[in-house]
Amino acid sequence: MKDEPTRPGSTSSPALRKQFLKALDADDYSALRRMCSDLRACTEILPSTVCASLGLPRGSTYAKAAETIVAA
Repeated sequence: MKDEPTRPGSTSSPALRKQFLKALDADDYSALRRMCSDLRACTEILPSTVCASLGLPRGSTYAKAAETIVAA
């Protein structure tokens, strides 16, 4: 994946986060699990609809989503 600038506090690229959301929409859990290690420290906030679909509280991070997916 190309190196892209990240916002302060983020540990994953915008492209990776977008790819994660696409995989989630497609129910591609194989791809999601592969991405989880790269997202495990990402402090970016998930969209609220994604939080709801994963059963996470609003304002959860990509790291929390990755943790939830790996634990499933």
